[in-house]
Order: sequence, then structure tokens, then C-alpha cells
Amino acid sequence: MNKVTMRGVNGEILWSYHKAGQVSQWELFGSTLTATLVNADPYRLSQSPLTFVVPRSTGAWRWPIATIQVEGQSITATVGAEEA
Repeated sequence: MNKVTMRGVNGEILWSYHKAGQVSQWELFGSTLTATLVNADPYRLSQSPLTFVVPRSTGAWRWPIATIQVEGQSITATVGAEEA
């Protein structure tokens, strides 16, 4: 099975409908997300469930976040299957 790689420059991490963080320069390889954190609410980033959202002109792509590690401005997360 080939792992799909996606890259982008804008994304958000949401806790319910609250913005927990804004990211740039993100990469999704298989189920591993790496990104640079530009703005964050540390309390909301520590909550669950979190969702990684990539805005598009016709909606958004969304992945549930299973685990997340924040070190300074770097994020590494494990995501589940894309939500419809």
C-alpha cells in the first residue's frame, strides 16, 4: 500500500468549533502530520477531540487527531481517516 503525501501552507486545529491553533507549512504523510504552529491556544490544544482542518474553496478537508505533540512551534500528530 502506498502512503499518500500531502503538503500545504494553511491549516487549523479545532477543538469542537473553537480554534486551538493555526498552522503553516504542514505535511501529511500516511497518518503522520507535521506542521509549524503560528498561533495557538495552549489550553484548547490540550483538549480532546481535536481535528486538523484544511480550508478549500469548496469546503474543507478534515482529519481527527488521535495523538499530538507540541514542541515549541513544531507539531507532530497522528491522524485518523479523513472525515466525509
